[in-house]
Amino acid sequence: MKNILLTATLLLGVNFAHSQNINDNKINFKYIQLPLIKIDDQFTNYQILVEHDYNQANTDSLALFQARKDLAINDFESKIVLYQSSRDSLDKIYLGKLATWEKNVNAGLLKPDGSAIDKPFPPNYPTQPAYPNVEAPHLHTAFTDESVKQKIALSGFEDGLGGIQITIKLLPIQNISIVKTKKGTGATTKYLYSARYAMPVAVKLASPTQGILLETTLFTSAKAYKMSDQKSQYDHQIYMLDHKDEFYNKLELYARNAALLETNNYLNNRFGYINKSRATEIYSVKSFKNYDYTDVTQAYSLAVQALQVVGVERDRDVAMNRLDGAIDAIKMILEESNFSDKKARINTKVTAMLQCNLAELLIWQGEYDKADATINIALNSREGKAKRHCKGVTGFYADQRKRWNVHY
Repeated sequence: MKNILLTATLLLGVNFAHSQNINDNKINFKYIQLPLIKIDDQFTNYQILVEHDYNQANTDSLALFQARKDLAINDFESKIVLYQSSRDSLDKIYLGKLATWEKNVNAGLLKPDGSAIDKPFPPNYPTQPAYPNVEAPHLHTAFTDESVKQKIALSGFEDGLGGIQITIKLLPIQNISIVKTKKGTGATTKYLYSARYAMPVAVKLASPTQGILLETTLFTSAKAYKMSDQKSQYDHQIYMLDHKDEFYNKLELYARNAALLETNNYLNNRFGYINKSRATEIYSVKSFKNYDYTDVTQAYSLAVQALQVVGVERDRDVAMNRLDGAIDAIKMILEESNFSDKKARINTKVTAMLQCNLAELLIWQGEYDKADATINIALNSREGKAKRHCKGVTGFYADQRKRWNVHY
């Protein structure tokens, strides 16, 4: 048994000695993310139009409040008439009793036991109706057009007339509810509060030549707003009594700003040319005593140099020649690829990592079919590092393909 273990250890040592180590080189470079929906190239300006639909909600709330108030006052007036009529009837009966009592007293009449006749007790009046206190609605606060325009900017376009129009319809905040969660026990008990709400925004984008390219309502699902933690539920109630209006104003402002920032991201993801940064890995081989990897190092340098210029133009024209040079350098090395010999200079491990580099370069040329084929080679190599790399980039590559195909 010891001999078997010793032999296995020696074999592993020999394999390790002949195994090339891969350099994981993390690089960052800029690129322009293409829109998912193409706007006619002749238009480079956008105009923001703002519609304040929450004003109609305020008008409706005030009308409903007035209607409820009028109804409550009418009901009060009806009840006060009945109350006064009932009180007058009781007073009349009581006064009649007092009149009889007074006459008897004046006549000198006494009770059978010889004592004075008791004066009648006042009647028990019904509870007087209270004047109605109808709570006024909390109205939505005004949000200026300028505040909207400061948060919406379409990347790759300029703010101005004569181009596309983006209509932002500000809807009222909806479905506000406060959620309480108890945490801890004993002296460490505290109550966590958050407000649930929905802050929808209606968006429309139209082109003079293409018509309406987008018309939708965003953010209809519930979101959360963290409130102050309290050591007692009643502290929260005190806070709401003292700061109710302030709380609703803060919540609305927070929700409105957050919704507009998300709206900006939504629009830019679909229509904007966003300058973005990509972090990825481009691989090389560590120096190895048995082989010279100068060509691999050179191909790595060419790849990095090419990727550094993909963000210069939308169509990446400036980068194409450099990408070609880096791709050709990798392909020349791959001609030596040998999957059957682990000790080969360009063995399975080195081949798989070069295929990963090649795929990254190909997608920036718009060669997505070739990139997919290259990824498949890396995956089929069964090299763990290559498989992990490929699984990590396929989603990004698919998104880039979708965008590229819209434009080229």
